[in-house]
Amino acid sequence: MAAPPDTALAPRADLSRFIQRVRVLWRGPSAGDYLRVPDGTVELVVRVTPSTCDVHALGPREQVVRKAPAEVPPDTLGIQFKPGGAYPFFGLPMSELAHRTLSIDTLWGKADGARLRASLAQAPTAHVRLRTLEAALVERLHRDDVFEPAAAYLVRRGIRLLTDAVDIPRVADLARTLGVSERHLRRAFDDVLGMGPKSYARLVRFQRALRASTVQSQGARPDWGAIAAGAGYYDQAHLIADFRAVLGTTPGAWTRARAA
Repeated sequence: MAAPPDTALAPRADLSRFIQRVRVLWRGPSAGDYLRVPDGTVELVVRVTPSTCDVHALGPREQVVRKAPAEVPPDTLGIQFKPGGAYPFFGLPMSELAHRTLSIDTLWGKADGARLRASLAQAPTAHVRLRTLEAALVERLHRDDVFEPAAAYLVRRGIRLLTDAVDIPRVADLARTLGVSERHLRRAFDDVLGMGPKSYARLVRFQRALRASTVQSQGARPDWGAIAAGAGYYDQAHLIADFRAVLGTTPGAWTRARAA
């Protein structure tokens, strides 16, 4: 079953270059699982119940993450960072967060984590909770020991080139355009994004196919052959293989489940 629509909130202006979107997840109960489809981003999630408040970061992944409704209580707050936009706030290379979920106590230390969770637990609404969390993020951003890899600008440029390209370039061509070796580029992407340029390019292509299928499926069955060609796959079989690897299902089964 599809999830109810999320409620979008606007991030404060001085964080907008790092944050892609802010949302309140699932304001009501649902019979279906919450799905986090990989796109190369990090998400900071705040869950508050009458007895607990926990804050954790979901690192970049290459496979879908499924959460049961009980794991996403009403008014769960999610801050999704832009690709390559999370590293200043967590003090470690993003490769150490990849494919993992880490608590804020682990990332910021027990004292700072407990202080933040106490403030969030006292916030009366999701909007106030967001402003509390943003203030903490801004404070981290202006610390003297903020994590800033030397290759951050290089990776941000590489991300833009991959995201905006009509034909997604190969890693060798991307490295040549950026004036670095492939090895240097892979290491830089690991530090700043949490995955290599080849993996990120694959997710860019996959997300293009998902968006195209959503547009096509409004009232008609998607033409997966045309979608595969338009997104940059070798052929439809290549697209199907990516669907199985990323979502664990076929394009047709994904479309039917979404329609249901």
